Parts: sequence; structure tokens; C-alpha cells
Amino acid sequence: MTSLWLREAAPFARGSALPAEAEVAIVGGGIAGIATAVHLAERGVRTAVLEQRVVAARASGRNDGQLLLGLGEHYHRIHGQFGAEKARLLWDFLRDNHEALRAAIAKADIDCDLQRSGGLRLAETPHEWTELQTAAALLAAEGKPHRLVPPAELSRWLPAGVAFHGALFLDGEAIVQPVRMVRGLAAAAAAAGATIVEDADVASIEGDAGDFRLHLRDGRAVRAAIVVHCTSTLARSLDGSGLLTRTVFPFRGQIVATDPLPADVVRQFPPCAMSSNFCYEYFRVADSRFVIGGKRWSVPGEQLGILDDDGHHPQITENLLAYVHEHFPVLRGVAFPHLWTGIMAGTPDGLPLVGALPGAPGQFALLAFNGYGLSFAFLAGRCLAEQIVDGASAHPAMPLFAPRRFAE
Repeated sequence: MTSLWLREAAPFARGSALPAEAEVAIVGGGIAGIATAVHLAERGVRTAVLEQRVVAARASGRNDGQLLLGLGEHYHRIHGQFGAEKARLLWDFLRDNHEALRAAIAKADIDCDLQRSGGLRLAETPHEWTELQTAAALLAAEGKPHRLVPPAELSRWLPAGVAFHGALFLDGEAIVQPVRMVRGLAAAAAAAGATIVEDADVASIEGDAGDFRLHLRDGRAVRAAIVVHCTSTLARSLDGSGLLTRTVFPFRGQIVATDPLPADVVRQFPPCAMSSNFCYEYFRVADSRFVIGGKRWSVPGEQLGILDDDGHHPQITENLLAYVHEHFPVLRGVAFPHLWTGIMAGTPDGLPLVGALPGAPGQFALLAFNGYGLSFAFLAGRCLAEQIVDGASAHPAMPLFAPRRFAE
């Protein structure tokens, strides 16, 4: 079971043989590992990315390709959880990530269908509409671009939609073909001097800062002075500090998609990121297909603790289709033959881990984006590269992501 993005993207063509050594070994070839490799290689650091499967094989290639602002939460909720100052730092970090990512895509001329067409947060209930209005008031007070869409105007924005109670449009959000994007960035990293090694399944890490030995399951090994963990929940088995095991937890998302739809149907959906129910359901149109994910909350256990991205939950599929039939009558009777799942990594406070691992000198982490890796990882990779090379990153949001916040 694999995603449309993985099936339709060309294989990564610049893979290399395993080197004997590197200054920095990055474990994981998703958006986090590749972003870090881009920035380290551009700084002249001899960097090797070790990917268990192929570039973007797991969560980075199994999402729905949305670049969001605000952690998916409505902005006033972020204020409530973190306070006004930290909420602004988080929002600005995500905005800066999108700008940096767009610049990198343009610089490398990556064909990944990037559309900076904004995002539409739809109210599933009258209560959510009230919350969207509260969020809009805060956004207005802070001068953040947005538009509030009253119920009476919603049909102009989303002709196919029914039974929504208004929406909030965020100008800074975007959609992308994630596999082509990550593999294009991997090619840029290779062009800058990084070594990208596929089919490199790291089984164990031995040694100390300055002299680590990464052993692969097939018997090969590579030496590195520094190790960066970018394998989401899989990093827990390689982390000798124990912090990742204590802190990071897996959960599985599920997505279904149609085949290409008739042009008159496609025109009834805006070409932007869309979501409802506080971003628990998320959808978009890609290559004339309707793609939707979510509903993990609708089954017992909410798919927590699952590491299998080859399986799926049939009830979630049924619930997603029921949602489609309720809100998009034009899609009733349309088949959804494409189905895939992806494993995400969460943390107790909903923020990623970016920085040095306490109690493990020479080891760093860039992972656990709580489902928002595309929205965080490129800029986070730059900030981590600054920490490794310069000793610190200047971005004011970085202390929010430091792994030491979970140290015992």
C-alpha cells in the first residue's frame, strides 16, 4: 500500500554508495533529513544521509501535501496553549519555513506542483465558526493576512461544499506534490556535496562524539563525528539517551483519493489547502483527483501506537467516505480507489524536537512534527545545521523545540 505521490514520482536518481566515513551522518531520508543535508552541504560539511528504503518513502511521501500555518490549530487556541509571545514565534517560524522552502524550490527548479494558493479552514459546526471568528480577531490584531468567509459567501469559495458554517482563509498556506519536492531537494543536497544512500537500514549506533559507528542491518558500517536522528518514531530504537523513547509516540493517518474527476467537478473546488473540524479532516484537489484524510479520532484508540504503514482501518475509510457524501454531494457515487496510510510522530506539547539530545554528546534530533513536517522541517533543518556548525541558531523560536525541555 503506497501513496499516489510515491507511485507517480520518478525514483531518486542521484543515490550514492555508502561512504566509509562522514562528518555528519543523518539517519532518515524524509523532509527532515534531506533539509538538514541541504543546509549542511551548503556549509561545506561532509554529510551522508542513510535512508532505510528510498527517499521520501515514509511520512514525507504519505501525507496529503499541505503546508499549513499554526500547527493546524486555530490561532486563538495556540495563544491559549503557549501564550501570546510563543504563539507569534510559532506562527512566524512556519511562515518563514514556507518562504525558505519556496525559495529553495525555485533555486533548484524543482517541479513539484507547488501552489501558494492559501488555505481554507472550514467550520464543521456553529461552535467552530465562533472559534474561527475569535481566531480571526487575533490575526487581525497582529496584522496577519487572512480573510473571514461568512456562511452566506461560502458557496462562492467552495461551490461543491454544503453543511459548513463559514470559513477562515489563510493566505500563507500552500499545497505541493511532496515526494517530488523532497526528491528534488535531495538532488540539490547531492549537488551541494551530500551523499544520499538509499537501502541503508541503520541497526545500531556505537561509539562517542567524534567517533560514532553506524552499523547497517546488511553488515555495512559508516563512521561519523556527529549523528542526526531524522527517522520519526523509528529513531527511538537508536537513541541511547532514552529521551526519544520516553517522549515520542507514533500515530497513523489515513488518506483516500479518487481517480481524475471531470473538469466541471474539479472547478467546484478551490486549488488550495482545505480542512475542517479543527484540521482533523483535511482535503485538496491534486491532478484533478479529490484527496482527503483524517477521521482517526473516530475509531477506538485513535490509531495511537501504530507503526504499520502497510495496513489501514476499514472503519476510517467508511467514515471518510461518509464525510465526503455529507459535505460534497457532487462526489456521491464517485469511487475512491486509492488508499494509503502514514506514520506520524507526536510529542506531549505538540511541538517538534530540534537540537542536541541531552545526555548524548554529538547526537542531534530533528523529528516528531506531530503531523506537520512539511510546515516545519526545511527551516528547522537550516536551524539545526547552524547549531551543528556555529554552535547555535539565531532564530528566536528554536528554544521552543529544544529536546532538553523533556530531559529528566
